[in-house]
Amino acid sequence: MSKRLETLRKRFIDAKADADASKREVRQASAAKLAELRALPDPAARLAGMKDPALLPSDREVLEHALADVMPRRRVRFPRAIGATLRSGLRHARYHWRGLVVVTLISIPVMVIGGFAVHNTGYAKVHFDRDLDLTWTFPDGHTELRRLTTDTAVVVVGRTAAGDVRLRVWSPAEGHLEAVMLAEAYARLAVSKE
Repeated sequence: MSKRLETLRKRFIDAKADADASKREVRQASAAKLAELRALPDPAARLAGMKDPALLPSDREVLEHALADVMPRRRVRFPRAIGATLRSGLRHARYHWRGLVVVTLISIPVMVIGGFAVHNTGYAKVHFDRDLDLTWTFPDGHTELRRLTTDTAVVVVGRTAAGDVRLRVWSPAEGHLEAVMLAEAYARLAVSKE
């Protein structure tokens, strides 16, 4: 049994030596081919040599980096109009999943910012024909009852879920002040500012 085991070990060692010699020959052939391709003066011929099966992946990568240094850089073109950019981006998104992901990731914040802007942008400027006492909310969050004087311009920002009107006025000392007015009172007392 030990003689048989010894024979198997010898065969294994010989096979390992043959495999190592074969690997060494492949590495040497690949290194020689890489040196030959790097010596070529024409970058196009070097680029064609990238497909040579004699090159190992590591030598192919070395050749690729050498070619990247020699080849002209791709010029970035900036479109003249935003429409062309959008069409190009949508076309890319239509055919490539990465483009669709990018369009989605860009459109989510744009929609959130747009919705926030629409929600907080006034759509009418009004004034009232009499003095009104309203509870105003200040930028820091506290509320205070203040008198709105006659003919003070107020911006209507929107309506609450109950239909009441959100009013906003600018104070140089405190910033934007916001108040909620009942819809019935607003309908009776508001005068549109032209």
